[in-house]
Amino acid sequence: FKTIKKIATTDITVLITGESGTGKEMVSKAIHHQSLRKDKPFVPINCGAIPETLLESELFGHEKGAFTDAYTQKKGKFEYADGGTVFLDEIGELPLSLQVKLLRFLQDHKIERVGGKEPIPLDLRIIAATNRPLEQEVQSKKFREDLYYRLSVITIHLPTLRERNDDVILLANTFLNIFSKEFNKPNLSFSHRSISKLKEYVWPGNVR
Repeated sequence: FKTIKKIATTDITVLITGESGTGKEMVSKAIHHQSLRKDKPFVPINCGAIPETLLESELFGHEKGAFTDAYTQKKGKFEYADGGTVFLDEIGELPLSLQVKLLRFLQDHKIERVGGKEPIPLDLRIIAATNRPLEQEVQSKKFREDLYYRLSVITIHLPTLRERNDDVILLANTFLNIFSKEFNKPNLSFSHRSISKLKEYVWPGNVR
């Protein structure tokens, strides 16, 4: 929380690491909503959820006629986020060809649409997240070293829920309060045995 508060009003690029379900997107939103860009768009992009053949067009847009079925010009998500924040989730899934384009954007803050000839200047903050060990990906040449260092100016690592099992009870009580109101069953609480079981469990899905 101290790191989020300290860096929120800067434009420093941030890399958030941690297992799936630890709250990486929530941290990125917290940074955005405490930043000077809070009134501009926050655009999350899951790099692993978009087919590789469509990813470049989704990120950077395309010109009419750039490829088959490109009947009209299309703005990419980077253009829609102009002035705000782009959150690149699962950045480790980004193909090497697009890693080059992202690196170029981080260097000169301009993009080119697929089939385009004119660079388009954009004012964006980039926050990336991964559940992969990117240092190992760099060593195995699956992730560009220069891009890794550009993205990880500040790194925030989110611990697993099993590493902070006191939080389990805070979360459990929060959800219990929500559901007790939803189902009109006041004054519910966990037994001591339930609390012990909750703390003993490894929570592979983490907070999610």
